[in-house]
Amino acid sequence: MNSSTESINKAQPESLSADCLVTDGVDSSLCWNCGCAKYESLFQAYDFDTALNSFPVRRCQQCGLVYTASVTDDVLAAAYSRSYYGSEKAKFLSVIETLVKIGHHRQAKKILDLYQDQQSGQGVTEQTVSVLDIGCGRALLLQEFDKLGTDCLGIERSEFPETKHHKIDIHVGALHDDALSDKCFDIIIIWHVLEHITELGAILEELPGHLNPGGLLVVSVPNYSSWQSRFFKQHWFHLDIPRHVTHFEKQWLEKTLASMGLEIISHNTFTASQNIYGFIQSSLNKLMPRKPNRLYKLLTQGRGRQDWLALVGWSLLAIPLLPFAILETLMTEISRQGATLTIYARNRGSDNKYDGTASTRKTSIKHP
Repeated sequence: MNSSTESINKAQPESLSADCLVTDGVDSSLCWNCGCAKYESLFQAYDFDTALNSFPVRRCQQCGLVYTASVTDDVLAAAYSRSYYGSEKAKFLSVIETLVKIGHHRQAKKILDLYQDQQSGQGVTEQTVSVLDIGCGRALLLQEFDKLGTDCLGIERSEFPETKHHKIDIHVGALHDDALSDKCFDIIIIWHVLEHITELGAILEELPGHLNPGGLLVVSVPNYSSWQSRFFKQHWFHLDIPRHVTHFEKQWLEKTLASMGLEIISHNTFTASQNIYGFIQSSLNKLMPRKPNRLYKLLTQGRGRQDWLALVGWSLLAIPLLPFAILETLMTEISRQGATLTIYARNRGSDNKYDGTASTRKTSIKHP
């Protein structure tokens, strides 16, 4: 996944109000969006991988964003280790890899159908659809789009293992690079990537200018306003601290996208695999907090005989939780408070054209 590990900019953004300025006695671990130093403490949460290091989760008092504080460059560099990415061909065990590919096929078809429905409603003639996936990983989603006849481009960070077993064009770098400065797309996808990005304001500012008029933006993130998040709190699987530096609520994200001139078409909070597994792993985390996400690690990294035995043991613990996980997923789908949030937004016009220059400081996205 794409994640900026550039230094936290301690300069005071022009939009900061006086009571947000960093002063003696005020914590200087600033909001990733607006740079404000004033916050509401929510809880402390251990890191996803080892449960050895604790990080504060806070709500910014200026823009309202929930974020992970005290995350330094060194912390992020260690969190994005080779084991996190897996190999270039697989991250999970083979059975799960198959399910992941099926899920990506369904996602690609749903997104393309939605875009084409929107275009037909506007009387637009058919043409080849261009798709950009920011933080494309192994390009599994783009490979499905490619099968559907679209022109595909992915963006990934340089630390991601190089992949050579597919034909998808992947740009190593960032959206504001010169090579992409004048490119626009019909569909831009940020699938469980936005929560990893430290320069949040800057990336959000750039997005509309790279989206064709009438183009579709698809943003999917863990849903911090979900029932799972409220119940499990620091044990919630989808916190993924410290890699997730921001934690999005539906109202915050929709207001932000609307302030950028985008029209919210729809949203959903249902992703069966992530919601169901999120409940199971979060329950195990709550029951055994000193062994966080152990089942997940075995599903992604377990290869030896000892790992297989451990996987059987943890699976036996997980099976009784499955009916409760399915029930919770169904109930939260009805109430639209599921553990993952996907928002579909349309570019309403051509007045959002990006000028090809990226901000050199943290750009603040303001709220009404």
